[in-house]
Amino acid sequence: MITWWMWMVAGFIMLATETVVPGFFLLFFGIGAVFMGFFQLLVPGVPLWVELLIFLSMSSLWLALFRRKLIAYIEKKNPPKKVDSIEGEFAIALNDIPPGQIAKAELRGSSWNALNLGDTVIPKGQRCRVELMDGLTLHIRTL
Repeated sequence: MITWWMWMVAGFIMLATETVVPGFFLLFFGIGAVFMGFFQLLVPGVPLWVELLIFLSMSSLWLALFRRKLIAYIEKKNPPKKVDSIEGEFAIALNDIPPGQIAKAELRGSSWNALNLGDTVIPKGQRCRVELMDGLTLHIRTL
């Protein structure tokens, strides 16, 4: 027979492990184990197979009902960031770039093809903002 404090310890270990292991699986099983600890305090003498059945049922039910909602909520609050986004960075024109034309610009120490999106010439040495990257061509506009 598993005592109430064993359920509590197991539950808190699972909850603590969830902070290290991503996925939101152990969270619900930890909550289920803590629930079983309280359940056994209130209703002592329940057979082990009934305890395990209640634990697995409650944990699986909470997992099925709330995991997707929790993940959606967290992704909404913290949208995933692009790891290596170039948009919004600054490039320097290596040549004069007429409007709507492609020439060379330097970004992060490399030479790129750059398309001038503006309606004025970008002079050589001018800082420009990268608005879009299409393949290996930067779409840039003066500041």
